[in-house]
Amino acid sequence: MRLYELTVIIDSSLDESTIQTEIEKIENRITDSNGKIHRLDRWGLKRLAYEIKKHTQGYYVFFLFEANPGLTGEIEKNLRLSENVLRYLSILSPVEIPAPEKSEKAGETGRLDKTAPVQE
Repeated sequence: MRLYELTVIIDSSLDESTIQTEIEKIENRITDSNGKIHRLDRWGLKRLAYEIKKHTQGYYVFFLFEANPGLTGEIEKNLRLSENVLRYLSILSPVEIPAPEKSEKAGETGRLDKTAPVQE
C-alpha cells in the first residue's frame, strides 16, 4: 500500500449537506477498497485564483490516505464524472507515516532483555 494526497475543490454553491455527501462518497470509496484515511482536512470556502466552470469560490477538502495503486485511478475517474467537483489533484505523498515502535520492555515482549540494566 502507498500513501497518497488528494485535494478536491467542490462547488461552493451547493448546500452543506450535499458537500458533506460528496466528502462521504470519497471516504467510502477509499475505505471500501481496503484503504485507510490518515487525515481529512476541511479547508472550507476559499476564493479561486481564476474562474473554474464560472465559479470564483470553491470548498476545499484534503485527504491523506493509504491505498493500493489502482484505487487512485478509480477515484479520479469518479471525480471527473461528478458535476459537483470543480477540480481535484492526487499525488503520491512525499510524507511518510512512521511505523509504531516496538519496545523491548519485559512487559511488552514477554521476555526480559538481558543486556538492559535492571531497574529497582
